[in-house]
Amino acid sequence: MPGGHFAEVLTRSTTALALLALLALSGCGGAAGSGSPDRIDGAPNTGGTGDTGGPSIAWGPRLDSSGLSAVIGATDDFGADIAGALARAARAVPNGASQSSLATDGRTDGEMSVRVVRDEGGNLVHEIGDGAGIVLRAPGPRPQGAGLALFTDLIPGIEPDLSSYPHELLGIWALDGDIGAIWGKSPAVPRMVFGSRTPTGTATYVGDAVGLHAADGTATRFLADVEIVADFGSNTVHGRVDRFRTLTGKAFDGLAVTLDATGLPRNGDPFSGETSAGIPGDGHWGARWSDGEGEMMGGTFGIAAADGSFSLLGAFSACHCAFAAGGNVDEPVAKDQ
Repeated sequence: MPGGHFAEVLTRSTTALALLALLALSGCGGAAGSGSPDRIDGAPNTGGTGDTGGPSIAWGPRLDSSGLSAVIGATDDFGADIAGALARAARAVPNGASQSSLATDGRTDGEMSVRVVRDEGGNLVHEIGDGAGIVLRAPGPRPQGAGLALFTDLIPGIEPDLSSYPHELLGIWALDGDIGAIWGKSPAVPRMVFGSRTPTGTATYVGDAVGLHAADGTATRFLADVEIVADFGSNTVHGRVDRFRTLTGKAFDGLAVTLDATGLPRNGDPFSGETSAGIPGDGHWGARWSDGEGEMMGGTFGIAAADGSFSLLGAFSACHCAFAAGGNVDEPVAKDQ
């Protein structure tokens, strides 16, 4: 299947002119980041200071053949003591594009969102919250025991006005013994509207996934590739996550997760289904459209082995851009007409 880097190049080509215009207006840029292959939070490529000279949003270089970078100040490791919560989260039904061990009757409570805000010092920060008490910021101090590993599709080497520049964020959070995966978009997620012309055929979406894998007394952050196929004729959607690897590129041999087929709502609402991995175990996945036109989606997924030997939880972003660039007319993209 196409790798994340391939999807990134195609996605970025559709926004190049808009980016150039943005840079011309902002009159600012950044130097490319550097760092050893074993370091994901090396010299930031962008960011700056707020009114008080404090830290503002910054992110590092691209990670191992993907379209994602680590957000500086949100590169936490996670201890093996979260394995139980990770398994609960993996089995929970997502709420929109949020999946966590905070669940009632099997469904994740409180969909998490991500937005850009200014902190008390006037610095731009990413704020992750559920609208009911959970609030984590990056960069910025976090409560004792809280963890956050956040990734972005922002292009390295630029410094746009993040309060209005659209970008995706995905990752893992932990707080008070609970854990969750989140996909989000700032400044807002447009509502998907299929329009009057009903799409037909199939559309394939490819992209990147990130998350956390717990096994053998360790918890390891991962990257992976995702491919999702939407069948507008049967109103179903399914997919696969594979090529699991650490953030520094070491492969998880033999690991792949199937995103089992589930219904595709024609009103553009989020959807969810079950996962499998060829072994006794269970889990869920879910997604929502991320651009209002059906060309992109973001979501979460998880699976836990029945014998407790491993569990994983992640978030993904996937784009139809590879085909929108002039590919197969039998693979249409749903658009508002």
